[in-house]
Parts: sequence; C-alpha cells; structure tokens
Amino acid sequence: MAKHEVGLQVEQEIPILNRNIVVPVRRDGKAFGRLRVSKGGIDWMAAGAQKKHHHLTWDRVAELLREHGTEYD
Repeated sequence: MAKHEVGLQVEQEIPILNRNIVVPVRRDGKAFGRLRVSKGGIDWMAAGAQKKHHHLTWDRVAELLREHGTEYD
C-alpha cells in the first residue's frame, strides 16, 4: 500500500479571505498532487498536471463524504 505524507498544523482558525490554502501531498516520498482549499470548495491538481485540476463545491464535498466516507467519533 502506498504511504501518503500530508503536513499541516494549525493551532487556531484562519479565515480564508482572498488567499487559498495549498496542501502538498506526497506518496511514497514523491510528489502526488496538491489540494487547494478556498471559500468556494476544494481543488485537486495531480503532480505534473499542467493547470488541469478537479473542483468540488463544499456542498458536493459534504454529500460525497456522507455517501462514501467512514463515520467515526
């Protein structure tokens, strides 16, 4: 199974106003892609993709997580 590395540590709420949060993701030590968080939703751009990304609105993210996510406490 692939090992994914994602790093972000935030101790307080940070409002997303006019800037996005970009989270690099590595798999097995190599660039896998970037997750971009914005007011409008999230985008995924695979490593090596030339400006091609996939976008989900927050409503769609919530719907997909309810349908396919694992529920836990």
